[in-house]
Amino acid sequence: MTQIFNRINARRPAGYDGPKRRIFNRAAGRGFEVKAAADEAVITLYDEIGYWGVTAKDFRSQLDQIAQNKINLRINSPGGDVFDGIAIYNDLKDHHAEVRVSVTGIAASAASLIAMAGDRIEIAENGFIMIHNAWGVCVGSKAEMKDFYEVLDEIDGALADTYAARTGLARAEIEKMMTAETWLKGKDAVAKKFADVTGESEGGEASARFDLSLFRNAPIGLRPGDRAAPKTKRDLEAHLRDAGLSREEAKAAIALASAEAMRSQRDAVDSDILAGLHRLAKTMKG
Repeated sequence: MTQIFNRINARRPAGYDGPKRRIFNRAAGRGFEVKAAADEAVITLYDEIGYWGVTAKDFRSQLDQIAQNKINLRINSPGGDVFDGIAIYNDLKDHHAEVRVSVTGIAASAASLIAMAGDRIEIAENGFIMIHNAWGVCVGSKAEMKDFYEVLDEIDGALADTYAARTGLARAEIEKMMTAETWLKGKDAVAKKFADVTGESEGGEASARFDLSLFRNAPIGLRPGDRAAPKTKRDLEAHLRDAGLSREEAKAAIALASAEAMRSQRDAVDSDILAGLHRLAKTMKG
C-alpha cells in the first residue's frame, strides 16, 4: 500500500510546497499545533490539508521532533490535497509511536485518509467521517485528459484499498460509498469500522467552521449556514463562533454592532425632530 501511495505522490508537481502562511490561526479557531508531554504528544489538526492549510511538509517537520511513544491526533478537517493526505498518512504509519486518532468534528476527504493511520480511532457521537472519489481539474489535450483520468483512477483505487483494509469491508462496497460521497456520523462510522469507538461530544451538534459547499451530500445542520437565524444574543454569538471568531471577538463584534444600532436609532430620532422643527418654522412663517 505504501508503495502505491509513494508512486502516486511522485506524480505531484515538482517543487510544490504551498504558500508561506501562519501555521496556527487562532483567530479563526483553526490550525495545526503540537504539544508534547512526558509520555504523549498531542497533535491538533484543525485545518484544511495542503495548499491553504497544513501541508505534508508542515506535518512532517513537527512529526520528526516527536520522540514520545504515543501520539494523540485530534482531527477536525474538511480535507484538501490528496497528495498531502497520502504523505501524512504514510508518515504517521511509519512513525514509531502508537497513533490514537480522535475525530472531534469532521474528518472528510483527505482528512478521513489521515484518520485511517490511527492504531485506534475514536469519533465524537456528533462527529463525521466522509469518503469520496478524488477530484481534480485538467486543461489540455485528450491525451493529457486521459492521463489525468488514469491518475484519479489510481488514486481512487489506492484510497479504496486503504479504507477496505482498515474496515474489513469489501473493496466493491467501499467504491460504492466513495462514488456516493458517504458521510458517516459517530455510531455509523463505528458500525462500518471506520472508527473503533464513539467518544463524548464536546457540546451540541457538530458545526464545521469550513466551507462545505463543494460537497453535494454534506448533512443538513452541519454547515454554519444551515443553523436557524439567531434570535438571542447567545444565538448570534454562536453564529459568529461558527464563522471563525473567538469568544472574545464575537462578544466584541456584538457590542460594536449594538452601539452602531443605537447610534443609527438616535440619528433617526434626531432627523425626525429636525424635520418637525422645519415644519413648525414654515407654519409660523405662514
